[in-house]
Amino acid sequence: MTNPYDSAAASSNEQSNMNILVPPVRMPASDQHCIALVGCGAIGRIQLYSYRQAGWNVALICDKDEAAACNARDEHFPNADITTDFQEVLKRDDITVVDLALHLDIRPEFVRQALLAGKHVLSQKPFVEKLSEGVELAQVAESQGVTLAVNQNGRWAPHFRALRTVIEGGHIGEVASADFSAYWAHDELVANHVLGKDPNLVLYDFAIHWFDLIAGLFPEHDAKSVYAITGKREGQLVEVPTMASVIIDYGSLQVTVNMRASARQEDSGYFHVNGSRGKVEIAGHSLGGDSLQVVTESGSTVIEVERDWFPHALIGSMADFLCAIENGEQPTAHPRSSLAGLSLCFAAMESAATGKPVDPAGVSTRYGL
Repeated sequence: MTNPYDSAAASSNEQSNMNILVPPVRMPASDQHCIALVGCGAIGRIQLYSYRQAGWNVALICDKDEAAACNARDEHFPNADITTDFQEVLKRDDITVVDLALHLDIRPEFVRQALLAGKHVLSQKPFVEKLSEGVELAQVAESQGVTLAVNQNGRWAPHFRALRTVIEGGHIGEVASADFSAYWAHDELVANHVLGKDPNLVLYDFAIHWFDLIAGLFPEHDAKSVYAITGKREGQLVEVPTMASVIIDYGSLQVTVNMRASARQEDSGYFHVNGSRGKVEIAGHSLGGDSLQVVTESGSTVIEVERDWFPHALIGSMADFLCAIENGEQPTAHPRSSLAGLSLCFAAMESAATGKPVDPAGVSTRYGL
C-alpha cells in the first residue's frame, strides 16, 4: 500500500525480469529396478498408481490381506506376483528395493529386517517414534551397505519444491515469517479407517510433512519453542482432534501451521513467507496450487507449478531414492534428515498435551510413550 503519511511515496506493480526456475525432479537412468511394495492400504495403492505412471517395475506386492494384494495387483501391475508373507519378499534375490507402506506400530521392525536382508528400503512416514531408533536404523543401513530413505514425499510436492527454490535462491532475502494453512475434510476420508482413531492424526500423521518442510527450509535456525493447541468441531466424523494450530519460535523467525481437517464445503490451502527483500505466497487447495506469486524489491513474478501433490510427490520421492541407489549417493530424504522435522512434531504433540511451550531440543520421543 502507499504511505498515507508521505506525499512523496509511490508504489510500483511492474513485472520484473526475474526468471526463477524450479529444477526438474531427477529421474533414475533405469526403469528396471525390481521393487516390492509392502502394504496395500490407501497410501500403498496411491504409490502403485504413481509408480505405474512413472513406468517402473513393481514385481512383487505384499499384504497380509491376500484380497487387498490381489486387487492392487490387478489394478496397477497385473504381471506382479503377490504374497502375504513378508519373508518371501526378503528371500527374493531379484527384489532389490522394498517400499514399506505400513503403519508405524510395526514398520520399524520391517525396515530393520529388510536392511539386514540386504535390501534398499524406502520407509513410509512418520519415520519413527523415537529419534534414537531413527539413528539406529540409519546405522544398520550404513553397516549393511544399503540405502535407506524416508518417504517424506512432501519435499517433492510441486508447490513446496518451488517455495524451497525461492528461499534457497535468496530471492526474498532473510526470512522473518512463514505461515501455512490447510482446510479439507480429512475426517470424511478416515471415518472408517484406523487413522480416524489416532489422537495424533493431524499433528503426527499429516502435519509431519509441514514440520519436515519447515525444518528443511530453515536448517541454520534452532527453534526456541513450539506451542500447539488441538481441538474438535461440532459435526466432525471422528472422535479425535481435527484442528491444530502451531507456533514455532526461532527468535528472529516465526512460523505458524494451521490444520483444519474437518472443514466443510472446502478444500483450500495457503502459505505466505515474508523476507527482508520480498515475499512468496500461494492460495490453492489443501495439497497444492497452480502458481506461486513472488514479490521482491525489483518487481514481481509468477512461478507456475503442477497443481497436485499426487502423483508428483510420490514419483519424486521414489525417483530420488532410485537415483541415489544407482549413483551410490545419499538420498535427499536420508533417515537423519528426517529427525529435525520429527523433533518439531514431537514438541508440538507434547505442547498440545500439556498446554505449555516446548523446547524441541529437549524432546526425543513421541509424547505418551
